[in-house]
Amino acid sequence: IMEEGPPKLVDYFVVAGLTPSSRPLEEEKRPARPAEPVTDVVVIVRALSEEVPQGFTCIECTLGGHPADLNSSLLNNQQMYLCYRRGRDKPPITELGIYSPGKENLRSGFHVIDTTPYSHSANLNSVAPGNQRAFLTYKRTSESLGVNTLGVMDICIINPSKGESVPHTFSKVDRSLNTGMFGSALFLCYKKAIAKTHSLVYEAGLISRFPETDSDAFPLPELVPIFCLPMGSTIESWPVNTKYHMPVFSTFVLTGASGEKAYGAAIQFYEPYPRDLLSERQCQRLGLLSVVNKRPVTSKSVQTKRSICVLSCWPFFDVFQKFLTFIYRYSISGPHVLPIERHISNFMFNVPFPSPQRPRILVQMSPYDNVLMCQPVSSPLPLRTQYRESGIY
Repeated sequence: IMEEGPPKLVDYFVVAGLTPSSRPLEEEKRPARPAEPVTDVVVIVRALSEEVPQGFTCIECTLGGHPADLNSSLLNNQQMYLCYRRGRDKPPITELGIYSPGKENLRSGFHVIDTTPYSHSANLNSVAPGNQRAFLTYKRTSESLGVNTLGVMDICIINPSKGESVPHTFSKVDRSLNTGMFGSALFLCYKKAIAKTHSLVYEAGLISRFPETDSDAFPLPELVPIFCLPMGSTIESWPVNTKYHMPVFSTFVLTGASGEKAYGAAIQFYEPYPRDLLSERQCQRLGLLSVVNKRPVTSKSVQTKRSICVLSCWPFFDVFQKFLTFIYRYSISGPHVLPIERHISNFMFNVPFPSPQRPRILVQMSPYDNVLMCQPVSSPLPLRTQYRESGIY
């Protein structure tokens, strides 16, 4: 890898992401398609001839197969059941609970399920007149949710008197759903996890590189795009009001056949992807077409994941992170007097390598972005760099 003359700070600048030749990742190479998060919870009373609403799933039984009637009684069985719906048409539910009006204050952000979908009372304690009322409650994420936010992904009911316990990774609502004097105590449990967005995953490819040709001493490794985006390059559909997703910095080390090492630093980020480049099948999988009439869903945006990366013979990771962050910010702002290519070439070819004669190098990328590289005192090789945002030395 070593060349004659002063060593280079950076050997290659790479842009990785979705290319025309990118292939979909095989099913066995990626996680199973995540279930949709729970977006709605209702209570139905079958004694009043209420049916399960369309698109909802009714919890008929507990985990052990016992009846999950929320309001059983020897005198007046309401046949009350909990139903839930999955989807991506609204922000997911994040918490569930039970609320007794007049006995406690409703927790901030929670909503009360006080009626059934058919406008009957959803009071869980309606068997005996005069009993303390109790209602299911839920909390939903903000309309301005972020990408891959936490949400309720599964719901179940347990009957501890039958030997049933809380499933692993589930949370239990401490108060019983069956608040009457008769019948077994039933408890609501729910599992929270990352509510992933609709996405298509492809193998990451090389979009562009600088310089265009390999150096004889250090050819660009073919696997660099895969290390820049190890989970693949994705196309994702987000609600239009999704919060801005911050870039993610990562590093990797490649080892050649003879033991030489190449150090990579990359930033992953999202950028808009044109809808007209998607096929009808891709739009369907991304939830961009309505199920009924296949009309475009305008409440979602399309994004793709990309990465910019530098490859070097030296582990100047702190400096590389500052440089890549500057390049990313520069690319999404503007207009600018200097093209972005000028900043990249200047960093690669004009920044001197720290030496005993010049152990500290200040790189001024803009009036507000400075990076200081320091050669360690104890070693002639720059095994680690230091930086700070401002200051002239």
